[in-house]
Amino acid sequence: MRALVAPWLLTWASALSAQQTYDNALSIQQGGKETGREEYSIQRAAGPSATVIKAWARYPATSPTLQIQVTEERSPTAGIAKFELDVQAPEGNIVILAAGSGARLIVRSVSKGSEAGRELPGGKDLILLDENMYSLYLQLLDAATPSGARLTAIFPRTGKRATLVARRDAGPDGAIQVQMTGDITGNLTADPQGRLQRLELAGVGVVVTPAPLPAKK
Repeated sequence: MRALVAPWLLTWASALSAQQTYDNALSIQQGGKETGREEYSIQRAAGPSATVIKAWARYPATSPTLQIQVTEERSPTAGIAKFELDVQAPEGNIVILAAGSGARLIVRSVSKGSEAGRELPGGKDLILLDENMYSLYLQLLDAATPSGARLTAIFPRTGKRATLVARRDAGPDGAIQVQMTGDITGNLTADPQGRLQRLELAGVGVVVTPAPLPAKK
């Protein structure tokens, strides 16, 4: 496994330093002040639940000390086909890889001089989130139901596990609204194309809204 992970580390290290192209940008605010920015793209393949989310976040928005890049692919059956998270932080860099295999989720964490693996319960009702990557909440657009879907959220970077109910409703002008209750509380609004318009996480006081994409150099 160590020989297989090394190329991923090199790829992700170069990806964070290279110019990336994303379709959307977000402003992350807490306590009324902007704490960071996130850029993301979301693609849909054949099937209603086949999605690919790619995103890059930085805290603060200028001269960041924390940078995170993520790619998540969900299969047409809503399983996690691939999850890759790269974190560059003052306390050290880490790469987290995860993939579903039936009712199991295999998670690998790799940092300088250290590697660890664990197996967790998987399934289509599982979503992977991160405390600083808010475009990942767009998974709820497919997972939520009008009657309320009971989901398990895992935060691979910190090991946090949460249970929530995601209820989906139709909003004005074709918008999609998702209400979250349980261990994670808040509201998500997306436009008809599935782009995040507003995310409020009441439990942590975070508000996420669209922001202009930075000018290309």
